[in-house]
Amino acid sequence: MDLNRPFFWMNGVLATDLIEVTSDPDALSDGGFWAVSTTFEGKYTFAKFATVIRGASFPETGEWSGLTDIWESSIRQANFEEYVNEIKAQIVQGNVYQVNACRILSTKISKERSLAPLFLKILGKNPAPFASYLKLPEIEIASASPELFFSREGSDIKTSPIKGTRKLAETGSSFSEKDQSENVMIVDLMRNDFGRICKTGTVKVSQLFRSELHPGLEHLVSDVIGEVRDEITWAQIFEEILAPGSVSGAPKESAMKIISDNEPNDRGPYCGALGWIQGDLASLSVAIRIFWRTGEKLKFGAGAGITWSSDPTLEWEETELKAAKLLSIAGGFRSDRWPFGSGLFETIRVEKGRPQLLREHLNRARKSAGELGFEIPSDYEILETIGSLDEIELGRLRLTFGENFQVSIDPYVDASHSARVGLQNLDFSPDSKMHKRFPYTSNLNLLTEARINGFDEVVIINQGGKVCEGAVSNFVFRIDGLWVTPELGAGVLPGIIRGLIISSGLAIEAEIDASELDRATHAFALSALRIAQPVGELAGRILQEDEISKQWSDKLREILHAHSIG
Repeated sequence: MDLNRPFFWMNGVLATDLIEVTSDPDALSDGGFWAVSTTFEGKYTFAKFATVIRGASFPETGEWSGLTDIWESSIRQANFEEYVNEIKAQIVQGNVYQVNACRILSTKISKERSLAPLFLKILGKNPAPFASYLKLPEIEIASASPELFFSREGSDIKTSPIKGTRKLAETGSSFSEKDQSENVMIVDLMRNDFGRICKTGTVKVSQLFRSELHPGLEHLVSDVIGEVRDEITWAQIFEEILAPGSVSGAPKESAMKIISDNEPNDRGPYCGALGWIQGDLASLSVAIRIFWRTGEKLKFGAGAGITWSSDPTLEWEETELKAAKLLSIAGGFRSDRWPFGSGLFETIRVEKGRPQLLREHLNRARKSAGELGFEIPSDYEILETIGSLDEIELGRLRLTFGENFQVSIDPYVDASHSARVGLQNLDFSPDSKMHKRFPYTSNLNLLTEARINGFDEVVIINQGGKVCEGAVSNFVFRIDGLWVTPELGAGVLPGIIRGLIISSGLAIEAEIDASELDRATHAFALSALRIAQPVGELAGRILQEDEISKQWSDKLREILHAHSIG
């Protein structure tokens, strides 16, 4: 099958041999098979195909190579939170009850790249009940929609709005009051929409508040059914029910105005309808969790339903949650240059274009991957990818292993001062520290908090009162004349430099009680990037930086040099 020619696929329905494309809904009355894509703003695209095969697998494609650029958001977090507060103000004024606030993420993609390999990867990694793919001369969409907008069999119709989203780890408890009230609002809206196209007395809520499990997420779903009026046309149906209530708001007209006033870009096919119609049969999804192409831009939308009880920061985080899985499959980076989703990572120091201790980093990554079930490419592929990067005199190389293998490199400048380090009590599972994993948000937040408090780093004290590690560092202390680093069992990442100083005899590994830090005379913060930064102050107490520190540091540098040429 020629993947460059127009075709459509959804739930085993494969349509090929394009006949025509029109925006006229009256054309749908001819009984032919039409692929349907509508925009949130009300533009229709109907594509008629001559050949339809049911029970067909999606055509085989080549492998999807992950994207490598940053995904830019149409709305920054601060602006999105202002948008949420504006919606809440409109709710207080009685103008609206609920609004679905959205933002669009976009990244670069060449015109020659097909989204078909991406869609095939999505089918394997993130199967969705209404996953679909549409390729037309002016449109290409790869959808992982979980939501039924409109199904029809004869006169029987159904919609299944989703309102309420949470992580799979939170399953087993009831959805929040906010999720349930939001779901009820949209169910009422859809009942109202169906009431305008259905026979009197046939519109019913067949099921309220059922749970659906999807990859990484759990959704709260309800079902509304009805019987359409005799002789009603598709044009009349679309006029009354678009845009989908679950992605607009209630009342719909007021919500649409607030969306238009506050969102900087049209949503386009995102939040429209996507699927097929054939006579009095139809299956249309709400076009969420979709990738679509606009020129040399690939776009993806994410949104959250806003009610009076919404917390602006949590609503932003909900959009992040909804986007994370699929964007991790597509590849590319967040604005902070971290990948989406989860996985393993290695941060490597680059000197004169050469990654330092690369073998040790890859060995650690492969060990963790074997225990956690991640895939690590071959050494050849990793080296080839690193070799394609611009050579840099001193830099930070980051390798990430998640849904895609990705690399980034940035210039780095060594710290010219000793570190001021505080103490931080923290309750955590020691096993959580055994692997270098992303998201790395909690570690970075801890580092940010330390810097707000005037420190460069913190030494974490676990719930047992034992010294473990820092936000982004291991530590080594000179206590009672011995160089000692905390044992792994306290909750310590097996750092590369940490392992090197133990294997070379520069330090021993032992349990360190927090009270023993009062006897520390010297200390270093260790990391593969900074190597060993002297600690000048620990919990308000000045430590020594003298010939003992210099000799220890010089010896470590000699060992590193031997490794770099060995």
